[in-house]
Amino acid sequence: MHLQEDDNMEYKTQTRQMILDYMVENPDRIFKASEIAQSLPKVSLSTIYRNLSRLQETGMVQVVGAEKNNELQYRYTGPCRCASKMHLVCKDCGKFFHLEGPALRLLQHSIARVNGFILDQQQSVLLGYCAACSRQGK
Repeated sequence: MHLQEDDNMEYKTQTRQMILDYMVENPDRIFKASEIAQSLPKVSLSTIYRNLSRLQETGMVQVVGAEKNNELQYRYTGPCRCASKMHLVCKDCGKFFHLEGPALRLLQHSIARVNGFILDQQQSVLLGYCAACSRQGK
């Protein structure tokens, strides 16, 4: 799949497109730059970080958080792919899930009522373990 980048990106590079294509092919996962580097062995890790930073600036990629070793994790957001959804991210396998519907509304309402805080859904991520990983004893 060849994805077109946002118009506000200054130019498209072949490497950036390879990173985007890799992330689009795995849409429900989070990635570390080192994982992307393993899948794109001809691209240096510093080049991957540089491109992820540019993709983050354009809104195509979001930093999800850091692992125990402080390595940042990223997810593909695409053009408005997840604008009105919060995410649940498995700390073990890296898969992420959309949290929407009644559960999200209840959470938003409760946080607003108790704390007076309004969530930015697209930037909000809850970390934990998915059903498959939690069955494995996590």
